[in-house]
Amino acid sequence: MTVTTSHHGHGTWRRGQLLRPASATRRWWARIIDALLILVLTSVTAVTAMSLYGATVLSLDAATAAALLSYPAVLLLFGALYGCTLSPGQAMMGVVSLRTHDGRRVGFWRGMGRYLGVGLFPIALVVLIWTLFEATSFGSAPIRVCQRVR
Repeated sequence: MTVTTSHHGHGTWRRGQLLRPASATRRWWARIIDALLILVLTSVTAVTAMSLYGATVLSLDAATAAALLSYPAVLLLFGALYGCTLSPGQAMMGVVSLRTHDGRRVGFWRGMGRYLGVGLFPIALVVLIWTLFEATSFGSAPIRVCQRVR
């Protein structure tokens, strides 16, 4: 099977067809749909895990691990779909992400890395800000406020 692909001024050639760039509206809605689906799947997994803990089927440690690991796992799943085929949001909006120079898919590892990076960046930012507000003053002695003796 020969696939001729190349970048053209207003699109990308793939399998003998010129694919024009998708509108910004379609691209953003695909991302928003993906984000909502990721949150729904993660929430369902977390609620199910905690419900199984409540029914004494799972231990608290196992339920917590399932709840916390579901978010990165769903991110990796959506990233693999994005890199190899289509993410659900892209499928719903009728868009596809392709490399401009050869018209091929983004790729398994690049797709997973992109979704993991984009999905975990806000968490890392919140942790950084939280750490800065909770940190003691740099280079100064600790301060304690005491009640005065009369």
